[in-house]
Order: sequence, then structure tokens, then C-alpha cells
Amino acid sequence: FSLDVSATLKGDVGHNITISLQRSGILLSAALWVMHSDLYQAGIKTQVRLGEWVTWYWLHDITYHLKHLISVFNVVLAICNCQSPPHKDPKCRLEAFNIMTTTGVYHLVIMDFMNLGIKFLYGSGSMLASSCCLVRHYMHVEEGNQIVTVWYMQDSIY
Repeated sequence: FSLDVSATLKGDVGHNITISLQRSGILLSAALWVMHSDLYQAGIKTQVRLGEWVTWYWLHDITYHLKHLISVFNVVLAICNCQSPPHKDPKCRLEAFNIMTTTGVYHLVIMDFMNLGIKFLYGSGSMLASSCCLVRHYMHVEEGNQIVTVWYMQDSIY
């Protein structure tokens, strides 16, 4: 088993990506603190323990990103200009949240929480939160330049 920083986050470009996520990370962590303070505290504890572990094993690249990623979420996923088929996120913890934010210029999109029978207008600048593994969700982008950033917690690395 060898833990390493993903290829995208290596070098100066990767450092810039991590720094550019700081403002969003603070905002979304604050939102989680309001929505589910126990989960927020669990995220803080996880980040501290992970930081101690990578420091102990001298994993400098990972240490850099942990110090500069100001968020209780340990996974960030960017999805650009595509549709997401109906799915759940089974690798998330049962009590974990998906927090999805949008940026870009595009026509309104509908986010469909299929198994709940709820649909949301998902315009630019929106933020939606749902259970990662319980809520089956779907969105389709017809045109425009849409970027969805999904923040979530995962308790294992695969």
C-alpha cells in the first residue's frame, strides 16, 4: 500500500488547484457545520488524524495539500459539461452529505432526486446537499458551460 497525491495535484499546478479551492472549502464546511454539526466535527477529527499519519510517514506532498485544503470534506470532484446518469454514491458513509455547487454560464438545469420524487432548478451559483448513498440523483446539461463541484466525505481510499 502506497499513498500518494494524484497526478493532477502534483507540482506547482496542483498547489494552485488546492489554493483555489480554499474559499469554496470554507463556505461548504460552514454550511455543513450548520446542517450537521456532528458530521462537521467528525470531518475535523478525520483531517487531524490523517494529518498526523502523513506527517509520521513523511509524506510531504500530501502534508502540503492537507495543510492548504481548508475543508472538512476529503474528496472534491469537478464535473464539466456532461450529464450524470441516475446514481447513488455507495462508497460514501451512510450519514455523509454530497454538497454540489455549480458555476459557469448555462441554461437552467433540473437536478432530479429520483427516489424522493423531488426536482430542483439547478442554476449557476446553486448549492444542493443530499445524502451520498441514499439519494439517487440525476442531472442533464443540454448546452452551455457548466461546472459542478461535488464535495463529499469518504472513509476509505480505493
